[in-house]
Order: sequence, then structure tokens, then C-alpha cells
Amino acid sequence: MLEFLKHADLARRRHQFRLSRKLGLSRVLEDVAEQTWEIAPAQRVETPPSVFLDGQFEKARVIEAWSSREVEIKRVFGGVFERPPLVARRFADAMLYLGAIHCGRAEKPLLPLETPRYPARDFPVLDIEEGALAGSYLGLAFFGHWLSDDAPLALLASKYGEPISPKPPALHTHIRGGGHFDGYVRLLDLPWRAAENVRFRSLILFDDEEFTSHKGDRLEQLRNTVCERLGAPRAAGRRVFIKRGHVDRGGRRFINEGLVAEELSHDGFDILEPAKASVEEIAAALYGATLIAGVEGSHLMHAILFLPAGAGFLAITPPDRFCTVAKQYTDHLGIRYGFMVGDPAEEGFTADISDLRRTIDLFD
Repeated sequence: MLEFLKHADLARRRHQFRLSRKLGLSRVLEDVAEQTWEIAPAQRVETPPSVFLDGQFEKARVIEAWSSREVEIKRVFGGVFERPPLVARRFADAMLYLGAIHCGRAEKPLLPLETPRYPARDFPVLDIEEGALAGSYLGLAFFGHWLSDDAPLALLASKYGEPISPKPPALHTHIRGGGHFDGYVRLLDLPWRAAENVRFRSLILFDDEEFTSHKGDRLEQLRNTVCERLGAPRAAGRRVFIKRGHVDRGGRRFINEGLVAEELSHDGFDILEPAKASVEEIAAALYGATLIAGVEGSHLMHAILFLPAGAGFLAITPPDRFCTVAKQYTDHLGIRYGFMVGDPAEEGFTADISDLRRTIDLFD
């Protein structure tokens, strides 16, 4: 009976929010915070040039929608980024329900709209005095962002309350590679708790989406945990080609990925397909490698935990979906970022083997 009443309370409060939204009385979540403070100041971050062959950037026909040509030019040729401050906000009497944070007449979705919602009644309702959100919209949508953004966020959240986040939905994580989620939670010893229905007496949220030195230091802390767990890496000088593991559609489809993997295997590269490997197998393949290569995407982000400073990170980028988002992480970690742009083909793109080999030579 008590559990039923808790669920009824969450449903009632969500109904009240939806009614206020229909009447035009809803508010932005940030505006209902009872306390706001700055954890780390704004900063200017200088990024070095990427590693690439002459003429490669000119082959990029379309910039990824959530990036911009101005941003990509800075990452490719070097430049200065202005990073906002890291801000925390405290909310009283908030709740996590159906993949969103609610507080009074305000709501902030955490799960992408297309993500299936599991019935709330399938999960218990937790009551938490002091909570801190350890999940983000991008992190719950894309495994690469969970690994590079939400895992460091869990360390931050643990300093302010009980770190809480919805668990990435099973269907979505299967598509994005999140089947490794639990393995990384164990490997990184993340101070984190999965929950779907929560009533918070107090909840803290963080503006931690941008990559800052503060986030980079937390990422280094996770890498140190990996080193402590795995000890000294095996044979030095290893190079790894990371296969995406499923067939994309449209301009992102890497048509000759199999041929590229075969050719690089002849050149001494190990071949890793994370979708078919456990976290332990991924760690064994990548830990201490001097260079990784593969098509741009979440599967490459495994490498940021395992590559040493000075290693190379080479992203093969579709010409109609150009982005270098991983560079903001590799820069801070002392990993050299490089790219090559594929050639458009019917229903996808291909990578020129000779251009790829010449780009690999630039890292030497």
C-alpha cells in the first residue's frame, strides 16, 4: 500500500506540472533553484592543431548538426575556446520520474524523446534526503558521452550528495554500445546508483556539459583507477583498429570498413570490435596502445581510458558528418588527435587505404 501511495504521489505531481504547462504557467528548471553557486570559474582553453594530411579538411562537405564550422576549424587548425564556469544548483522537493527531473512547475527531460519509457510501476520509489544528479541527456543517449561525460560527472556528484541517475534504457544502450555499462561501473569503481523513481528532499544538478579542466581532471582520476587496477601494460608499440560493430545507414555507413581492417591487420594492427568484446577484453586490447584508429563514433571513446599520454587517436570521418568532438578530451589527456575524411559513395562512404597509411605515418 505504501509503495502504491508513493507512485500515486509522483503521478499527481507530474499531472500538476503538465496542467501548468498547458495553462502557460510552467517555468524553466534553473529558475526554480533555491541556491546557485560556482564550483570552477570560466576559462580560456587553447587547442593544438590536429594531425592530418593537406587537403583533408576541404573534403568535409557537411559539418555535424550539433557542431559548427567555426568550432571545427579551431579543432583542426588550432585555436582558443572560451569555456563557461562549472555551476551547481540546489532544488528543494524535486523528483526523478519517467526520465525527467521535476521541481514545482518545472521539468528537465533526461532521456531522449525517442527512447522507450518503461512503466514507472516496474521500479520502486526511493526517498533520498540529499541527492546529486549523475546522468545527462547526452550521456543517456550515447555510450561515448556516458563514458566521457557521465562517468566523470559521477565523481563530482559524489562530493555533494548520493549520486543518482537513470540507467540507460536496454534497447538504446544495445544500439549505442552501452552493453558495457555495468562492466565500466565495476572497473572504474564508480560511486553511482541507478534509480528511476526518486523523491528528493534536496537535489543538486550541475552545468557540466562543456569540457573543462575540472572535468578533465576527473577523467584523469578515472584513468588512474584503470592503471591501478590493470598494472603495467603488456607489450608496448601496439596499434589497434577499432571496428564500429554494426552497419550504419546513410552518409555514416562505412562501406569498406572490413577491407580497411584487413589491410591494417597486414600492417601489424590488432583488430578490436567492442560490440563483441567484454570490458575486460577491451581493456586488454587498448591499454597501453600507442595508436588507435577507426571511424568516428562512440566506440572510439573506449580508448580515452586506456591510451597513455603521447599516444595517437585517429578518427576516420564521413564527409557528410564531419566532427572532431573527441579532440577536446584527447587534448587534455596529452593524446594526439588526428583525422582523415572519407570519400562519398552510394549509400555511405569509403576510406582510401593509401591516405590512411600516410596519415598513420604522420604520427610516427
